[in-house]
Amino acid sequence: MIRPMEDVVSQPQHLSAPEPHLTREDVISRSEAMIPILRKRAEEADRQRDLSVETIQEFLDSGFYRILQPRRFGGYEMGLRTFCDVMTNVTRGCGSSGWVLCLTAAHTFHISAFPEEGQVEMYGADGDFRAPLIFAPQGRAIPVDGGLRVTGKWNYNSGGEHANWLAVSAMVAAEDGSPKDLVLAAIRRADYEIFDNWHVTGMRATGSKQAIVEDVFVPHRRVISQGAWFSGNAPGFGVLDDPFYRTPPMEVFAAELSSICVGLAESAIDAFRERVMTKTNPFFPFGALREERSVQRRLGYARAKVDAAAALLDTLIRRQTALAEAAGEGPVEFSPEAQRRAFMAVQQVGALCREAIDLLFEASGTSATQIGQPMERIHRDMAMVRTHYMMNSDRTAENWGATALGLDAHSPN
Repeated sequence: MIRPMEDVVSQPQHLSAPEPHLTREDVISRSEAMIPILRKRAEEADRQRDLSVETIQEFLDSGFYRILQPRRFGGYEMGLRTFCDVMTNVTRGCGSSGWVLCLTAAHTFHISAFPEEGQVEMYGADGDFRAPLIFAPQGRAIPVDGGLRVTGKWNYNSGGEHANWLAVSAMVAAEDGSPKDLVLAAIRRADYEIFDNWHVTGMRATGSKQAIVEDVFVPHRRVISQGAWFSGNAPGFGVLDDPFYRTPPMEVFAAELSSICVGLAESAIDAFRERVMTKTNPFFPFGALREERSVQRRLGYARAKVDAAAALLDTLIRRQTALAEAAGEGPVEFSPEAQRRAFMAVQQVGALCREAIDLLFEASGTSATQIGQPMERIHRDMAMVRTHYMMNSDRTAENWGATALGLDAHSPN
């Protein structure tokens, strides 16, 4: 079905935030308060393979979806550090909750690359924008008058059941059928269907089901070339005052994924401490488990690894902050070398956090592996995160190493 062109002229150009005086301290405090609440809901969410409507509403009410959202469109424009701190806290309560929130709320940053008319349309009259973004090009786009017709089936639509938009990668073919361009297209929730193919080991409650788009018209204002975007020539750059919205996108995504990994590892430390404080050794002399030196050693090693991972996340945030400061003076370089270093950083964050969780999982005892136990779920969730395309450290390290030695990269990432 070809959807008619929507009228965006009537949409307001400037929106007010729901809580104009909301501060960083407010959202951090709210995210900390949600940790025990999300932990209580985690088992049921895992069983249902989706987050509750109640949880999503609380995220909305707390302002979490608007942390990175531009002030012009009803957001709080609080920056990457506040965003990552909140995402780490939410993930510390529930891995799937952190994943869904992070990988929808962060996209209020990414759509700043779209043309101004598209941004106005997507934020609409109330500034409520929630959209998964799927980078893998699992569909095709055919040029037509005024835009593209998009068709495809995109897996990993995390949080799609609770979204009102979806951004997907699609290949535009030349007349001979060869790839001409790779685009990112924003599609209304009413224009795609969801097929439930999310039957997986970990991160079950993300509801990352398949999105099916059939011959949907997407106007030019809701389409950007990924080549132009990744090279710093996106049409939306310069529309917003804050230079943060003119910085490279994949480095921000590296910080997003890192905050999830750190949050999962922090939750493992919490679960392990709670467990050993109450559990006794089943063998002579039947002492408290927390008095075992091996338990203390594991906890110490885990703490050191998570601290190192958090330091790497801090480095990613500081680099992006420096880029934003530089963008305030003029265009910044969107460097493939810098992007690969950001990818290698998040991969090391993931490795350190996985190692910390493994240390604690092994020392928790067999009873901790029972379905519904926090450590069992955290272990599964971390294993799932490590399968993400961006976490392939072999590929990224080889590509960076090749270019550092004056050779061509084997692949873009």
